[in-house]
Amino acid sequence: MNQNNSKRLFIILSLGAVLITAALIIQYKIIEVSAKTVIIPITLEQEGLDFGTVFPGEELEGTVTIQYVKEGQDPDSIEYRIILKRKPLPPGHPELPDGGDPDMPGYYRNLCEHLTAISVEGEGDVKDSASIGVEDPEDVWTIYFKVPAILGNVSQDNQGGVVDSSGEYGCDVSIDILTPLP
Repeated sequence: MNQNNSKRLFIILSLGAVLITAALIIQYKIIEVSAKTVIIPITLEQEGLDFGTVFPGEELEGTVTIQYVKEGQDPDSIEYRIILKRKPLPPGHPELPDGGDPDMPGYYRNLCEHLTAISVEGEGDVKDSASIGVEDPEDVWTIYFKVPAILGNVSQDNQGGVVDSSGEYGCDVSIDILTPLP
């Protein structure tokens, strides 16, 4: 092998090594993954929201308290909303995965339309738009439940609504944070 061919081979191999290194760096930057733990600056305290077995016409209530906890760089206030959403059947439930609500298998029958969330403090918070923060560190909510009657078994004085059939009903009450957190 002559000297010119050796130089060419060296240049080609060096150029190849540089290109491979550049490609690896670019690929690393493209698929680089980072994670950050976000601490949500609220605590949730509840009393009596597991209403258990109920009877048509009962009017029950439970209390939920949402408290603001200032942690370092957290915003001075948090916007949130209360969401009432369909409750999934728990793992191991005898009707899972095909049972429960015939319109939405894998979930309890829908109870959410019979629950109402009302702010106790009268400061203008509503279920879809509420806030807590440094100036207002706590919101207290009452969740009202008017137990509906079952179609075909409705008393004349029923005011709690009506459901189509007997079965297991449920609704999850959750908090959705609307303020972007750092």
